[in-house]
Amino acid sequence: MTTQDIAQRYKAHEKTVRNWMMVPGFPEGWPQGPGRTLVRKAAEVDRWLKENRPVEWAKGQDSGNPFGLPAGKPTDLVTLSDICAWEGKALGRTEPVPEATLRSYISRKVLAAPDRTPGDGKRPEVFERKWFRLTAYNFVNRPRTRMRRQTKAEEAPASEQAPAAGGVLPSPSPTARAEYLAPQGIATTYAVSGPTAKAWTRVDGFPEAGDNGYSAAEVDEWVRNNRRRSWAAARRRAEQAGRTRPTDSSVDAGGNQVKPAPATGSATGTQGGHDALTAATIGARYGVSEQTGRQWTTVREKREGRKILRRAFPAPLDSRSAEAEYAPGDVDAWVRENHPHVWAVYTGTGPALVNPLPEGDPLDLLDIYDFAEILGMATRGEPLARETITAYHARGQVPYVDRTSGDGKKPEVFSDHWYRRTVYEFVLSRRGSGNFEARS
Repeated sequence: MTTQDIAQRYKAHEKTVRNWMMVPGFPEGWPQGPGRTLVRKAAEVDRWLKENRPVEWAKGQDSGNPFGLPAGKPTDLVTLSDICAWEGKALGRTEPVPEATLRSYISRKVLAAPDRTPGDGKRPEVFERKWFRLTAYNFVNRPRTRMRRQTKAEEAPASEQAPAAGGVLPSPSPTARAEYLAPQGIATTYAVSGPTAKAWTRVDGFPEAGDNGYSAAEVDEWVRNNRRRSWAAARRRAEQAGRTRPTDSSVDAGGNQVKPAPATGSATGTQGGHDALTAATIGARYGVSEQTGRQWTTVREKREGRKILRRAFPAPLDSRSAEAEYAPGDVDAWVRENHPHVWAVYTGTGPALVNPLPEGDPLDLLDIYDFAEILGMATRGEPLARETITAYHARGQVPYVDRTSGDGKKPEVFSDHWYRRTVYEFVLSRRGSGNFEARS
């Protein structure tokens, strides 16, 4: 089989096939014919794809049941856990796909709504949501157009940057220095929107989340292979901001953060030096998007009588220069005062909360009112309006619910509920925009 033959049989782009050829273990080819075109054994290519790219492998099978799903009648009733197991098999996994993943597919209309629900008056009576076997198999055998996670090749492409001294590639951004990332951390690291980062986490092959979040190393590898433009842009921002990260002198012997002394425009070694920040590098320094950093530079002072409600962003060192430069000490002090969440993540001291989180069992069930109260009290000192938290949920800005009405679990719930641990993990992982006083 030539490269074109492989692409045609498995309905893949030729560029994708060439990426497969870079992965260790892909069948070796040999030149053949007048044009000395590389060819490979079809059976070896098929076997490799079945083991490493089961989704793409299924596209090249003539069988109507490429994943070997159990035989049965189209009207047989199956549960969500059955579909989880079959979906996991289709993805080449040894474990079923989490039910929470399929519940999100239901809300996004990827998986059809259940054909049978408790109390629908049909026979036989069911006590949990169920699907016809035909519906479930149509879902598992659906066309899949997104790429699966690629295995790192032995040799990097010639266009990639060579490792720095010591053989370590620089992190894409300061945020990637953490061992684990939340979805918001992923968004900040690669300068994408929150919904986009959440969409990445739902792509087949994206690294699984652990108890502490997503492994930063695994996420970076996935982005490097599947979202090259975002990864390359993050690398460039990291290189630009590499000279402006905090030094060890910013932490005292006890591990506490030392408040930086405000720098002045005449500070020695700052004006025109490499340590100065620009509007383009401020965002990368603090792990936020470049757009956010540029917006900060436009903040003006806000007063209410003699009371200063918001301090202006520090003045540039030299307003006559083509690109305004700012003293890092001044910017550090401003971020620490006006954006404590960002500062806490930047310094590694953890999120700053207005009020501590209430104690409780991690498996306590919280409804949307509880979610709004906990999130609001922790981040701004007052509960969020229900309309606000509902809008967050509709836009995918908060975790999908753990329990829904009629899910067949105990205790029974009659509205959307989250586990306390889900809510707390979200509150502690988000950056937020700072501490706010309660609205008057």
